[in-house]
Amino acid sequence: MEPSEEMRQSGGPTRSRFLRWIWTSVVASGCGTLAHLALMELKRWTHLLPQFDPSSAIRDALSPMLADATPHEPALWLASQLNGAFLIGLLFGRVFHRLPGRSGVAKGFVLGLAGWLLLGIVLFPAIGFGPFATSLGLGAGPALFSLAMVEAYSLVLGAVYAALQTPDQSHDPPRAQGPATS
Repeated sequence: MEPSEEMRQSGGPTRSRFLRWIWTSVVASGCGTLAHLALMELKRWTHLLPQFDPSSAIRDALSPMLADATPHEPALWLASQLNGAFLIGLLFGRVFHRLPGRSGVAKGFVLGLAGWLLLGIVLFPAIGFGPFATSLGLGAGPALFSLAMVEAYSLVLGAVYAALQTPDQSHDPPRAQGPATS
């Protein structure tokens, strides 16, 4: 059956699936961000590892480049958190069906483990913490807390993304397409 001209011009089901994929990724990512922020607040409230503050270290490392562009520090922090979460959520949605694991939680765990490895091997040394924050002299605490921090986000992201899937969704998110040509 040929799609109608109106359906082709509006983007039809492909456009609808694409928008649903974006919406699902953003909602799941927002939920993961809330879990991450709750864990960070618990860390602050309990004074757990006060010397381990990756957000401040990243801000300090970037401050020479952003000296004139940071009039509202909390707004900058929130924007960086939301942008990172948004991009990771979209990436997760894009590769969800290709990740190992049968559940969203398992797939989220895999993403979190990969993210934690990148954090420990690339980001922490770049901000002066050394691999897995070993140069802070705090033992395994920072590495374990950073694993918990990343997994809090990723497990919730995976669970929510999976819960928002509908049975009729294909295994791959659709690509954005313009009007079809005959």
